[in-house]
Amino acid sequence: MDPAIIIPLAGMATGVVIVTMALKHAERKARLRAGLGSEDTARLTAIVDDLQKETASLRSRVAVLEKLVTDDDRNLAGEIEKLRRRDDVTTGA
Repeated sequence: MDPAIIIPLAGMATGVVIVTMALKHAERKARLRAGLGSEDTARLTAIVDDLQKETASLRSRVAVLEKLVTDDDRNLAGEIEKLRRRDDVTTGA
């Protein structure tokens, strides 16, 4: 085929793809505004809540580890024992 024909055809095909993508995006936005994606929103909200709880728990654990690492050796053994006792109480062992 002649390049003079291929280049305009490629440009038109690209334009069709862009317009199709824009229409799909507009449709998704309209569906979200209409509340049709509420089950997805609820699921994502639950995931975010779980991740926030896990992050808080991990931050707490890191704080304990930082404290253990920066304390004197004589305090380290006592802190470890306190944590073991606390874990024994919470796990019921």
